[in-house]
Amino acid sequence: MTRISCMYALASITLGLLLGFMGANFKATGVSAAAGPSSLAAQQGEDKPVEQTKKNIQVLKGLPTSQLMPLMNLIAASLGVKCDHCHVLAGKNAEGFNNWIWESDDKETKRTARRMMQMVLSINNTNRADFRDGPVTCYTCHRGQKEPVGLPSLPLAVSAHEDGGPPASARPTAASLPTVEQVMNKYVAAVGGREAAAKLQSTVLKGSYEQSQGRNPVVEINIKRPDKYLIVLNTKQQGVIYQATNGATGWARSSRGQQEMNATELARLKQAATLYNVIKVAEPYTGMTVTGTERIGDREAYVLERGESNGRTEKLFFDTETGLLLRRVVLTGTVLLPIPEQTDFEDYREVDGVKLPYTIRTSNIDTFFSVTRKFTEIKNNVPLDDARFNPPPAPAAPAPQKP
Repeated sequence: MTRISCMYALASITLGLLLGFMGANFKATGVSAAAGPSSLAAQQGEDKPVEQTKKNIQVLKGLPTSQLMPLMNLIAASLGVKCDHCHVLAGKNAEGFNNWIWESDDKETKRTARRMMQMVLSINNTNRADFRDGPVTCYTCHRGQKEPVGLPSLPLAVSAHEDGGPPASARPTAASLPTVEQVMNKYVAAVGGREAAAKLQSTVLKGSYEQSQGRNPVVEINIKRPDKYLIVLNTKQQGVIYQATNGATGWARSSRGQQEMNATELARLKQAATLYNVIKVAEPYTGMTVTGTERIGDREAYVLERGESNGRTEKLFFDTETGLLLRRVVLTGTVLLPIPEQTDFEDYREVDGVKLPYTIRTSNIDTFFSVTRKFTEIKNNVPLDDARFNPPPAPAAPAPQKP
């Protein structure tokens, strides 16, 4: 079995599980046939500029291929449209998938989209001081509609200069906000403290994954600290799927075969394992600031923000009363728009002296990669043999038949 065929078998599950999906975000069913081999190359760490892997790229030159599909999804969501609003769909191909002619310029809407992209780039590049807290995007104007709305609806209830007009901002001042250290200390104490977290040598989580298109596998996750991780998914579509690392190497196995992970895939798997740490924010907190408060459902949260050298921005939302981490948002910068990923932590319960979320919800701009993890059982310090994290030995070659 080739690496490509094995990755087709594993990618649709793998990519829905891993954090930092921007490095590998093309699904292996439906759209993958249209995306082509370059999407698989991106999954394998060969993230070439999109103009080298796709045809007729005019505006987005320099964009890593792995970022193309989520960027297109973000634009489509901003306008409330589907791919065929701009791109040509020519029936089905020989494999039964949609036959997209992505490079075609037959539709005027595609030519308009290029001009709109150039406008967005121009606005952001010439107004960096004004938009430092957040660039203009397609959604800024369109808000889920093909045609942006430029005027407020009349009649107005009241004008701004009249009593009863829009209230003044109630955002707290910098002086009234806690420091980063105060927020983080309260968070660490809320989940049980560093000493209690350090006592956990292993964790076993059982439950289910809820994903789009009826993909709701039963899951068991084994973690042996500091660096061993195994996830077992029982799926209707592909049977039992395994992904694991023994700390040094990573491997994945399904009914279609077994494959060793490359360095990029292994890094993503290890990153996924951090979701289940008691303390989910590692020290040091360098570059992190408290920017204000926001509502998360019915809860008020302090917002901590940190920009990273790789163009990513991380926002963390901590309950102002309980101190618990409610949400993590990662914005990955691209040559055009920042692409968001959001993870919500819900239903915290005490387990062996620490608090863990029994529901972890990751939302991506492509719903195929969104997943809600709902656990029914979490146990700590369960004996786990190191051998279960090692790749199974290759099957023995069949004995030669006698003539």
